[in-house]
Amino acid sequence: MRFADRVAVVTGAGSGLGRAMAEAFAKEGAQVVATDLREDTAHATVRALPGGPHLALGGDVSDVAAVERGFDEVEKRYGRVDVLVNNAGVDRLPGDGFDVLMKGGAQITAMSDEAWTRMLAIHLNGAFYCARAAAKRMVPAKRGAIVNVSSIAGLAGLGPIHYATAKGGLLGFTRSLARELARFQIRVNAICPGAIDTPMTRAIPEAALKGVRMMTPLGRLGEAHEIASAVLYLASDDASFVTGQWLSPNGGVHIA
Repeated sequence: MRFADRVAVVTGAGSGLGRAMAEAFAKEGAQVVATDLREDTAHATVRALPGGPHLALGGDVSDVAAVERGFDEVEKRYGRVDVLVNNAGVDRLPGDGFDVLMKGGAQITAMSDEAWTRMLAIHLNGAFYCARAAAKRMVPAKRGAIVNVSSIAGLAGLGPIHYATAKGGLLGFTRSLARELARFQIRVNAICPGAIDTPMTRAIPEAALKGVRMMTPLGRLGEAHEIASAVLYLASDDASFVTGQWLSPNGGVHIA
């Protein structure tokens, strides 16, 4: 029960990695705030969690007003924020040229301004807005942990160009924020998963997934609970001397 009496906010918790993280925190005793773009999926996650009381919130992380309202509700309900996991994200958007990429073409030549801007807004603006709101509660308490969900795409430039750029930006944000908040005993780290068996990954054509498995030394996709376990480590007191770092559970596809 590493998170007994602690409040953990997990964005994008309606499915996939975010839901697995919410479940893992709840099993370790946390009061979980599950946020998602769709409020109904956030509620579905919360209904499945043990312990509590937990809280479900709907809202777009790239909407600063929605983020501020959400964290105001968290403060009203619990009076504190101990952990933030910036997990909300997408890997594809309308008009991003993914179909051209799948046919062997240059994605950048077909990507719209709207798709590029929206991808950065979700991953970078969203992480910034949520981290800022969390820090406003963590700094006075002089405690807290933030985990940003990046990707091997951000480490190695793999995958769609707008996604890899956004995930790479999260690593820079992690390092800078870790330096800024360390004096307040707030730790900031990142997780960089490889290909994980989630609804997002299952939307990738099977031929491409077969190639990913062949590229991966362990010969398989990761499981959501394996990523959740790594996030719990970074957010827990077990990692009390770890800040400004990234951890990459990726089956060996990227070794640095």
